[in-house]
Amino acid sequence: MVERQLDHEPRGKHKETASSRVRSCTSGGRSVSYIGIACTLAWAFFVNAAGGGVPGQQTSWQLSYAVLSVVVVVLGFSASKHPAVLESKRAGAVAASVGCIASVVLAISFAMPGMDALQALSSIACACALGWLYLQWGLFYARIGCREAVGCLFAANIAGSVLKALGHFSPGPLEWVIAAALPIASVVLCRVALSHLESGAAATKEPEVVFESHNIRGLWKVGAAIAAFSFVTAFLIARFSGNQSAVPAADFLMARVVEIAISGIVLFLVLRLNKSFNFSELWRIALLALAADMLCQAAFPQVTLLRCVESSVWDLVVLFTWLSLADIARHSTMPTPLVFGVGWACYTAPFTVGSVVASFAPMGSLDAPTALALMFVLLIVAAFCLELRDQDTKWIFAELSGERASAPVDFASLDDRCRVVGEEHGLTPRELEVMQLLVKGRTKAYIAETLYLTENTVKGHARHIYTKLDVHSKQELLDLVER
Repeated sequence: MVERQLDHEPRGKHKETASSRVRSCTSGGRSVSYIGIACTLAWAFFVNAAGGGVPGQQTSWQLSYAVLSVVVVVLGFSASKHPAVLESKRAGAVAASVGCIASVVLAISFAMPGMDALQALSSIACACALGWLYLQWGLFYARIGCREAVGCLFAANIAGSVLKALGHFSPGPLEWVIAAALPIASVVLCRVALSHLESGAAATKEPEVVFESHNIRGLWKVGAAIAAFSFVTAFLIARFSGNQSAVPAADFLMARVVEIAISGIVLFLVLRLNKSFNFSELWRIALLALAADMLCQAAFPQVTLLRCVESSVWDLVVLFTWLSLADIARHSTMPTPLVFGVGWACYTAPFTVGSVVASFAPMGSLDAPTALALMFVLLIVAAFCLELRDQDTKWIFAELSGERASAPVDFASLDDRCRVVGEEHGLTPRELEVMQLLVKGRTKAYIAETLYLTENTVKGHARHIYTKLDVHSKQELLDLVER
């Protein structure tokens, strides 16, 4: 078996190529289509902020996210078997029409009393259209490189923040005209962007597959991290910040300024300075932001301007989810719609639960038991899902580093091969266990923790293995096993 590798270019050349690609995504006539997801992000904001009040007390707001959790999974499975569900022009026309009409009906239902049934139906229709849009844009982001995805997503987030502010400070009727036009614009722009990729004008290098049937289950940590951050964020927003359309104008504007500032910083670091990051580092940023938010809640409950932190964290969680799912889909054998369908359900379902739980909690400052419970959830996630040396998530965003990285091989096959080699060379059972983990790329610290040994003991077993097999490195060991 030949070792599979992510075939990256040298670092200097990679920087030049990535930068030129991103510039092509954010300049010229294509710039509008490549960041067209801004329309989806802004429309989701308008729909979920409809009616004012507190999200945790709005049935339509919670219903929208609950329905979205089901819709993305159903559409993901359906599109995996029948691509026309997402790719046909007719499906796009239906989604755009449903989104547009549902937006208008939703506005009418909030403007007129006693329209709860109509409000619920329009919320469900909006959720269905939004789920379709999410998966359609997933097709686009799974087909471009990770650095390009960062550039397009965070540039789109800046545009989306401008659209949110434009709609929010417009007169009521004009705001909903803008909202009704956004799903149509999103469908059209996504089709233009996909067409450009299909034409070959913006073709990227064929990605190496690193997530296959034998190791895809290790990505449960990605889902767990998304779910935990989504739940905590929803709880904080629903309990303290409330509906973004109902906050004071200064708070709303400051939240948009913070969103734009964060997006600008990310674009500067990743595109200008060519910085890289891994899955754990990315989500630790969200962890830090949530911790800062809870500190603000506890220390300065009377300063409403600090509520912009919650909105910014919400924004980060959404963008990080997009990036994580796009990179997994790009390097996975699983169908892209299925990856995004299941992945977004990991975000939307906990968000629904978090808002519902918050609706039963008394409004006010963050009390100590609640703060401890939320911090406990985040610490558990950090301990089990955000380990920097984690072998299950180390492949996510690997292409950003510009370094060559070995892809996971068939672990079941490796165990069998190790067993044969071990019997031929007289390895002890414990040495065989250590060798099976070594050839899978596990670190000595990881092996020590897994086998309940000290790290020095593992180093001793490794020396004995190398001596008995007459090899001098992990690569030679892997070559021997794979012969």
